[in-house]
Amino acid sequence: MSAELPVSAIHPQAPEFLSVAALYRAPIDVEAALARMKELWNEPVSPVWEEVPAGSPGTGTEAGRLLRFSIDGVLVMMTPISGSLEVQRGHLPDHTFYIAVTTYSPVREQDLAEAAHRTGSVNGVKPGDVPPADALPLARRRRMVSAHIVLTEVLDVLMREEAAVGVYRSELGVVQPPEMVTELADSLTRGQAPVPLWVSVRLVHPDLVYGRTLGLALFGHLDLEVVESMKSEEEVYAMLANTADYIVSSDFYLLPGQTVGYREGEELQITEATSPTDGTAVLRIQF
Repeated sequence: MSAELPVSAIHPQAPEFLSVAALYRAPIDVEAALARMKELWNEPVSPVWEEVPAGSPGTGTEAGRLLRFSIDGVLVMMTPISGSLEVQRGHLPDHTFYIAVTTYSPVREQDLAEAAHRTGSVNGVKPGDVPPADALPLARRRRMVSAHIVLTEVLDVLMREEAAVGVYRSELGVVQPPEMVTELADSLTRGQAPVPLWVSVRLVHPDLVYGRTLGLALFGHLDLEVVESMKSEEEVYAMLANTADYIVSSDFYLLPGQTVGYREGEELQITEATSPTDGTAVLRIQF
């Protein structure tokens, strides 16, 4: 279905930071909400408040207080802000309070060592022979998966507040309702990735079906696209969602010139393309 390492230069590197906004109809007690982390996720946290100057990451434009704690090497920073969040495009649901949530997941030495071992096992060389530059993309991907897991746990407890409106994901261009967050977060308890929370699949059907993922760049991979498909919207969605799940849950990369195994005996061609929607590079799947 895909290529193992070495990594193609066409793919972006997964970032270290991930930011979202939890929207509310009224202020909430953030510490009380986080206290549920132990009960729900067996993750007791010890949050610490800090005063931050204006313009600091995750605080909007005004000075405020920042709550920080760490889980599994992922630093979580939360800033409660009174008022409504302004966005450049579109409109958000009515809210009077929001929490800017940012995770920071830098690559650690142990992450590079594990990635180098994985890269070495694939390329037929001994661990330690692999240049750090070859291991870094895989290590960053894994760290972003860890950041998403921690973020999902945090958002699960935040969205259980009665005043919760939803979670705004700027990279995905969506507001995820509280019920969606809490229901899908539960899949983590079964060892499954709640990919619909992490990657959005957009469909347009004026005549033939157009489909596109948003969010795979956060995992160090180009987004996927389908154009002028004669398949149904349900089939296009399922194929893109399943492929995104495969990418997020593994160390593999899809590359131009390869194929995606769809149904028994059916291989879908992959090409590199520029998306007509926003001009970004994507992997186009002939479907």
